Amino acid sequence: MLVLTCNDFFSDPARYRAMAEESGLKILPKKKKKKISRRIQKKLDALNAVVGLIPPDVDVDALLEERRLEK
Repeated sequence: MLVLTCNDFFSDPARYRAMAEESGLKILPKKKKKKISRRIQKKLDALNAVVGLIPPDVDVDALLEERRLEK
């Protein structure tokens, strides 16, 4: 597998295309970003909204275990 950075490829694309033709390789186009459904986007927004609400010094696993044992 041959891996190039975008900067290397775009600095001299003709060179890499010629090398690919000689070797019988294909240069694939860059993948387009997939669109996210509204339902999934709402879930992602909700997750991003709660990130950082719990202080880092709180041991969440210990609290959840304590609550589980109380029941």
